Amino acid sequence: MGMEEARAAAILVDQHSVALYLEVPRSQVVLLQAYFDLYDGVGTIRTLRSDRSVVCVLTTPSQLDTCLNVLQTVRAQVTWQVCHNVPPDPME
Repeated sequence: MGMEEARAAAILVDQHSVALYLEVPRSQVVLLQAYFDLYDGVGTIRTLRSDRSVVCVLTTPSQLDTCLNVLQTVRAQVTWQVCHNVPPDPME
């Protein structure tokens, strides 16, 4: 699964927000969050379904390319793939 697939899967939530839904092994979610904490302002990680290890990366349209670059950079340490069957948000 490549970066073009991740870009194509990005969902424009509104004019200020873009969401990427990823499947990440449960044991690596905190590591992914830590990497995004290092890149201040690039994106925020939100765990949607811990039982399926689905996370949402929230970013802005202007930061989408940088966010995708971060995902590519950490791919050797954090195994992720695009989530095509996004589960309903349990907070809604």
